[in-house]
Amino acid sequence: MLWIALQAWSEDAQPVPELSQALAWQALALTPRVALARDAALMEVSASLRLFGGLRGLLLRLHSGTHDLVQPGRLHAAPGPTSPVALGRLRLAQPWKAVVRLPASDLPLAVLDAAGPHLDALGRLGCRVWGDVRRLPRDGLARRLGAALLDALDEAWGDRAESQHWLQLPDVFEDRLELPFGVEHSTGLLFALQRLLQRLKAWLLARSQGVLGVRLVWQMDARRGVDREGELLLRLGEPTQDMAHIARLAAEHLTHVQLPAPAQWLSLHSLETAALDGQSRSLLPDERRRGESLGQLVERLGARLGPARVLRWQAQASHVPERMQQWRAWSARELTRDATTPTLSQRQKGSSQAVGPSQTVKPSRARVLPSPPGGGQGWGPAAVAGVGATALNPSCAQTSKAFDALLPTWLLQPPLRLSMRADRPCYEGPLALLVGPQRLEASGWAPVAQTAAEDFVMRDYFIARSPQAGLLWIYRERLPTSQAAWFLHGIFA
Repeated sequence: MLWIALQAWSEDAQPVPELSQALAWQALALTPRVALARDAALMEVSASLRLFGGLRGLLLRLHSGTHDLVQPGRLHAAPGPTSPVALGRLRLAQPWKAVVRLPASDLPLAVLDAAGPHLDALGRLGCRVWGDVRRLPRDGLARRLGAALLDALDEAWGDRAESQHWLQLPDVFEDRLELPFGVEHSTGLLFALQRLLQRLKAWLLARSQGVLGVRLVWQMDARRGVDREGELLLRLGEPTQDMAHIARLAAEHLTHVQLPAPAQWLSLHSLETAALDGQSRSLLPDERRRGESLGQLVERLGARLGPARVLRWQAQASHVPERMQQWRAWSARELTRDATTPTLSQRQKGSSQAVGPSQTVKPSRARVLPSPPGGGQGWGPAAVAGVGATALNPSCAQTSKAFDALLPTWLLQPPLRLSMRADRPCYEGPLALLVGPQRLEASGWAPVAQTAAEDFVMRDYFIARSPQAGLLWIYRERLPTSQAAWFLHGIFA
């Protein structure tokens, strides 16, 4: 067996026990046998050496994986054949010295936990190192000092099987940090938040997951007569392990928070996590993605401007052009739900796929009729021969694709009614017909909120050219109540 003891040291050459748990979570990526000691993390790596190219390769991987938690040169690792030996060597080392390679018999008694309560008695017996105690009579030593010291020495020499409580990752991340002084401004919480986010990242890496939401809670001085706690909820549109992005979002939100009393404690809780999607990496360095993604940019803008000022486009199950899309206020929860909700085309692939009640879509009945033979170059009523096929019918898929290709870049809402001159529509001059007509009929199954007049649509669409405005998308109403009214619906950029 081969054990490695890990410990983080501060700038003033003092151990940092609160980082032991985060280091242990990080070590779980290298070996499943990880335990926590009083001031260090222990990992047994005999089964992982071949995977990482030996002890040197494993230590390099360990140092590179913990650079977010500990600064370079502040993390020390001591190997040993057993966990007491590795832990004793680690405690004997100093930040300005290399880890000692003394044998177990030459290690001082002060670095052994079981010998701590008996140092004075052992000193009077002339025992200074582990080997001195091992040479004493076992029966008399057990009666005088107890069996715990002998058991610890037997484990150190490998004569007794070690009993460790292997670390198990919690299902929910919860960590708490005491602030060194009372923080009166909310932006002052960011420094302590950075340390909590580093521990959160170690927990996420050990679970191979990304976080979708976190809750930041600060506890204030209760003597001020105000609420004791305050909180901040952060929702993300996609699972991430990017702690810098979460810190930026928290900074944007905390600028709008006022602390009624100095904060003394800060805690971080994970609300929801999800598995990360695998990404194929390129061997070419020029193809590496730089900067933040579109989702992160939208989240940051939402935190700065407010969700109501950041709109997102959402497709609607309708064949009427003005009902095909809708703009809604951005919400990270809706983005997460849309990523896991099948689209309309996916639901129509086969009736064997189960669709839940919340995913039901009621498309409007529509049919797109092809242009009449000869192209229909006249401005009179278009005589369309034959029966139009339903747009959802696979037999007219080619016709539907052709109709979608004619959609303009910009739509007018509402459509602009055109003036007539000699039975021809005009918009900054007489319009010249280029393509059309393309008939669209949609009726029934519309949302209840729409009026009865909007439930039935019957139009002939054309692409026309204006002498001043360029290419336009116009249509003529074919409802019985209309009198060949023409409307401008879109403009081609």
